[in-house]
Amino acid sequence: MEGVVVDNRLLNDKYGLMCIESPEFVKNAKPGQFLMIKTQLHNYLYDPLLRRPLGICDVNLKRGTFSLLYMIIGKGTKLLSNIAKEAVISFSEPLGTPFNLTADKKIAAIGGGVGIAPMLFLTKTLYENNSVDVYYGGAEEKDILLTHVFEKYSNNMKISTNDGSVGKKGFVTDLVENIDSYDKVYACGPKPMLKAAFELVKDIGEIDFEVSLEERMACGVGACLGCIIYINDERTEKIKQVRCCAEGPVFDGKQIVWDTVCKEQL
Repeated sequence: MEGVVVDNRLLNDKYGLMCIESPEFVKNAKPGQFLMIKTQLHNYLYDPLLRRPLGICDVNLKRGTFSLLYMIIGKGTKLLSNIAKEAVISFSEPLGTPFNLTADKKIAAIGGGVGIAPMLFLTKTLYENNSVDVYYGGAEEKDILLTHVFEKYSNNMKISTNDGSVGKKGFVTDLVENIDSYDKVYACGPKPMLKAAFELVKDIGEIDFEVSLEERMACGVGACLGCIIYINDERTEKIKQVRCCAEGPVFDGKQIVWDTVCKEQL
């Protein structure tokens, strides 16, 4: 697919926000899905070769536009940050399994770092039919973005940073009180944060827990097997491998084998 870059701006020296016009993409996009985007405009340059997976941050059905929040961490995202307005950019269709939506529930939405990106589209959708509390965490002030937008789509919002530069000092999961008052918890962000959220809900059977995992992906469609994770198969009571891009990125957080998912960061 192709679309026109309506806006592409740096929010600070760490994050950028791109808005793309593509009515065809927007009408099919669901909260929790992602795309594989080409980070350069010229086909004769093959470095970087692979497209980059990015979560869909928001959509505007009326305007036929969608937005992507990206962290500038390598050559691909640096090139992405340099793409000018009105450029035509190439990307995939919406990929992956979306979040399961609900109605008339009390929701906790927990996000950290660039993992907050898909949480905006999710909370905006959930807010129409649910009570939504947003818990937003980051390492420092630069990681706390788009709070004015989140405030529009949340009943309450609490913020934390590791260094205390914004909000309460500490981890975002420390902000969550009375966890058993929620019907469902959604989360996306660093794996240690997701595991900490799992520890909050694992023994409360009444709470549904969905997470969106961020893994390195080469193809985004399940062919390369580069984003394997491990989950507990309730049917066979054995551990099985699944592809984050094809079977995910949204999973039942209570089925994930967190010690294996977080292994690289232990």
